[in-house]
Amino acid sequence: MSLMPDELRANLEAELAWRQEEFAFLKNQMNNMGENDRQRYRKSLVLMLYSHMEGYIKICLQTYIQYINSQKLRRKDVDMGLMVAGMHKEFLAYENLDRKCEIFRKSLPNDTHLHRLFRRIDFLEALESFKDEELYVEDQVIDTESNLWYIVLQKNLYKIGLPVNLFDQYHNDIDGLVNRRNSIAHGDFRAGVSGQELSTWEERVNAILTGITRIVYDYANNERYLCSVDT
Repeated sequence: MSLMPDELRANLEAELAWRQEEFAFLKNQMNNMGENDRQRYRKSLVLMLYSHMEGYIKICLQTYIQYINSQKLRRKDVDMGLMVAGMHKEFLAYENLDRKCEIFRKSLPNDTHLHRLFRRIDFLEALESFKDEELYVEDQVIDTESNLWYIVLQKNLYKIGLPVNLFDQYHNDIDGLVNRRNSIAHGDFRAGVSGQELSTWEERVNAILTGITRIVYDYANNERYLCSVDT
């Protein structure tokens, strides 16, 4: 059943809400601590902020993919990036040069030097039928690589047909939080975290996640994923 854009937004807002509620609960645990303990405890809260940022962005992009899949579109009806993402198994088969491939069924010539040329011809002959198939993009195409640097986010956007500069306004904040998270997790940052610094990171992460939610909803609501719609 096709999802509606408002359902996509509701799903994303629910995902964001439980993360914000959990962070508020963890932050409230500082109420009975002295300031020295709070300084140390806030380091773990910075780690949690990063975890929620990475986790939410991954789920957000996967939810967008699930929304696109639910529309039951033909591959040729969507922008090039999405079409390529939906043809992942065909490209793997093309690169495989496997005589027993279930997608390319013609027998390859005995001369191994001709295999690649023959497969290219086979691929082009089948291309129009590939484009006519229903689009389906797997969730696994999204990979945050355990360190969601902005360049990693851009790679994920590119893989699903979204402009790589879509979230440019959050570039510095995303990379800044990854840096701080790594310095704390690796033990390079031994000092505690002040209340002001934590509040700043919390505000930035909330801005990033609500902003990404708004942009993804806009793409779905205005069908910007279709090849006939300017992005």
